[in-house]
Amino acid sequence: MKIFLRFLSWLTSGLCVIAIIYAFSERNFLIRYFSYNGDPLTNPISWFDPTEVINGSKNDNLLVVSNDKFSISKSVLEEVSLYAESQSSLALIIVHNGIIQLEKYWDDADRSVLFNPQSMSKSVLGILVGIAISEGYIDSVDDNIGKYIEEWRGDERGKITIRQALQMSAGLEQMSSSYDLSIFNKAVRHHFGTSFDEMTLSLKQNDPPGTNYEYNNEETNLLGIVIERATGNRYADYLSSRLWKPLELGDAKMYLDRENGSVMKSCCILSRPYDWAKLGYLFIERGLYNGKEIVPASWINQMITPSVNKDFYGLQVWLGSSYIPSKSNNVGAYDKNENPPLYLDEEMLVFLGFGGQRTWVSSKYNLVIVYATKQWANAWIEAKIPNSIISSLQ
Repeated sequence: MKIFLRFLSWLTSGLCVIAIIYAFSERNFLIRYFSYNGDPLTNPISWFDPTEVINGSKNDNLLVVSNDKFSISKSVLEEVSLYAESQSSLALIIVHNGIIQLEKYWDDADRSVLFNPQSMSKSVLGILVGIAISEGYIDSVDDNIGKYIEEWRGDERGKITIRQALQMSAGLEQMSSSYDLSIFNKAVRHHFGTSFDEMTLSLKQNDPPGTNYEYNNEETNLLGIVIERATGNRYADYLSSRLWKPLELGDAKMYLDRENGSVMKSCCILSRPYDWAKLGYLFIERGLYNGKEIVPASWINQMITPSVNKDFYGLQVWLGSSYIPSKSNNVGAYDKNENPPLYLDEEMLVFLGFGGQRTWVSSKYNLVIVYATKQWANAWIEAKIPNSIISSLQ
């Protein structure tokens, strides 16, 4: 009996030690899991700690309209501002011909406020791929990913091309098809930490590359790993040196799976709404900022070219007026109408993030609109804000 009790004591002590080691190694996951409020849109910025800083060189140099020189009707600006306020907006910024016509914040916020743009961050990654190609770190957008991901050389997944991943046609399995907030849900395990890259690289091939469009966060995460491997830079450092500093944006943050670990690359650049207006204008200016090339115009043109499998998607950007995501779309786009009106600009570009985060870019009308929110809208009409503005300009 004494031997059994001694064994039981050792076993209990051993299990306690294992539990302590596990809790310490998985502390970021556990803290995020137990502090999560159940909604990625309304989660506070502090939830994402630990984070890695994207250093900028802030210069808020967009011109601001004077009272007597509005190029958009004041009544229309008031109309869309009231609509944004009714939809629980955090910020609405409208820039026309390079001049801010409206910059409005709610909930006691101001220009310094950081928000989570969710998957608008994917469009930034698309830009970075083009920069890495222009600098010679990546030879071609049609390179096989196995060329840069050593673990996938000799593997069928290594035959996926960079272009296919950019177009959401790599054929990888989803991290999970469930949104169940369970500690056993693979997607929860992934997005809450502590092994972002490892879990992405463990995914299987579901479909032959290039055959089907399927929106998949992990294909973007995969491309982020390619950028790091090809350039030899941490993702946040490359983003800082190639975009955030050259565009003179404010400091931003990306969340890490663990201290000094990997950032989540498919979403969640914690940043200022103001800076997305400048990112949008990069497309209107075909890659130039103050006359200096940030990304080649030829790459911007590739990004806005419709994919083979879906004409509403380019290279990590949403395109045109042939499609507006419906309520059931898993990227969080939704509309109160069953058949929502299309954009009045057939060549509209959209950086689109879960829950209503938007940057609309119209080169035809020299127009960039940023809509940021930290709450769900009440009765969202996807095209209302851009269409109201464009209609007044026609």
